[in-house]
Amino acid sequence: MIVTDTFAQFGRRMAATQGCPYVIIAQTPNPIRQLEPEALRSRAEAMIAAIIEGLTLPPAEIERRLKVVAGQEIHPAGIVRSSVPV
Repeated sequence: MIVTDTFAQFGRRMAATQGCPYVIIAQTPNPIRQLEPEALRSRAEAMIAAIIEGLTLPPAEIERRLKVVAGQEIHPAGIVRSSVPV
């Protein structure tokens, strides 16, 4: 998944509702709307490693790497939700 940092946690939660809580997220600082092409290119290049990992790592390795992080982002400590748990 490719997002700006503003939407990374939301993206993980939405992916979790679809059964993909361990998706690798390549993120860049927000905003990107008014950036020049050169600035966009440098940001894209900074995300390449995460994109390649997301496309090539075995699912078990992705889950191992993201299990703790995904759990914290999907169910933050101390926050009670009334929605259906993921």
